[in-house]
Amino acid sequence: MIGILLGSLFLGNARAAETPADTLKRGLTYWGSDPYAALAVAKRQRKLLLVEFYAEWNRRSRWMSERVLGDSTVRELVESHFVAVRVPTETSAGADLAALYQVTGYPAILIFSSNGDVLDKIDVTLDEEDFLQRLQTILMTVQGAGTWRLRQVYAAAERSDTDATDAAAAEFLGGQLPQDVASAAIWPLFENSVVVRYGSTAFNYLVSYADLFRGRIGRDKVDAVLTEALMQSMLPYVVGSVPYGADVTGGIIAAAEGLDLPSALALRSMADVAALRRAEDLALFVARLGLLLDLVPETYHLPLAVSLDVVAERGTREAKNAALKIVNRVRTSLRSPANAAILESLGDRLK
Repeated sequence: MIGILLGSLFLGNARAAETPADTLKRGLTYWGSDPYAALAVAKRQRKLLLVEFYAEWNRRSRWMSERVLGDSTVRELVESHFVAVRVPTETSAGADLAALYQVTGYPAILIFSSNGDVLDKIDVTLDEEDFLQRLQTILMTVQGAGTWRLRQVYAAAERSDTDATDAAAAEFLGGQLPQDVASAAIWPLFENSVVVRYGSTAFNYLVSYADLFRGRIGRDKVDAVLTEALMQSMLPYVVGSVPYGADVTGGIIAAAEGLDLPSALALRSMADVAALRRAEDLALFVARLGLLLDLVPETYHLPLAVSLDVVAERGTREAKNAALKIVNRVRTSLRSPANAAILESLGDRLK
């Protein structure tokens, strides 16, 4: 139906279907002003059709066109997955098409499938980030296989099945372009601690494209996820639930330094404490652990304090007294009565 309507409006002005118009200002490449011709291109290229109804006289229309559609990140996404058309609504043909789709204000951007179905009508002013998320949502909806694979990753993570999570993540990430994955729509996947673990498929992917993610998601958010994954992998060596291994802890530190993470110092301190745990005299272990508390987030204080259990077993009286001070310090800051009770019991053993 859309083909007939657009054809009747623009057939007289149709140009060669695959001859792109000159790149307009700010760099976005448009296929002229003829949606009918562009729809045929979109169908052949298996892309979506983006139709921008443009009014030079309208400030919001100009702002969206120049600042948002002209943004380099937006342009990259649009030109990868869409055939873009700009319809000047000052012309009679453009005004007729705008009336057909009830364009009564600006901005006005319509997204069509390659079959001519309207997928979305964006008629509010969005900044670059929100516009990208809107387009990513559309793409995820259209690309059903991609959405299904993403759900498989979440499902495996909910079961805490790390092998299945890595396999599902590899299948999902392997079918996407990195610039598409580094989006606000998909980013929550990387904030899942089961999905992003040190050495996991998603962790290695994030490391490989760290600069891309930092530029699009924000350095603070990306570095926080990478830091958490590395600290969680180091913690078992500190508390003694995993035998100390210099090669593994060294690899974790090297990863942090290679990523230029501010947490590299804290991770090196964690590795040092883990190594000291094996010493005959635990006084230095206690002293270094006390300093470590000031370098790590508060969520790590309880497990670090519990790791002083080894001092209660074989520490000297001096080491036990120092450990008791740390245990009491952490215990007074806890909000959970159950956790406080755990440290109270440890404190009694240290006495």
